[in-house]
Amino acid sequence: MKNAVGTWIGKLKGNDRFGTLENYSILFIFIGAIILSTGIGLNVLNPKGLSAVLAMLGSLIAFISTIALILVWLIKEFKSG
Repeated sequence: MKNAVGTWIGKLKGNDRFGTLENYSILFIFIGAIILSTGIGLNVLNPKGLSAVLAMLGSLIAFISTIALILVWLIKEFKSG
């Protein structure tokens, strides 16, 4: 299992530092969306507690990752041009 995880993480490496940051940002957007969806889904069962925290945490992770991705794109564009 450890070898499979190492291979999977190796696929996130980009051509340069910015490509790697871009790939990790996209990964964390997906992780945030999964956590957000889990929180919203659990909200059907109980609108208080863990479900609300998961929904807020997922949206925070997705938001911060999106901002990071935009910043990486801007830096990448200014460095190349």
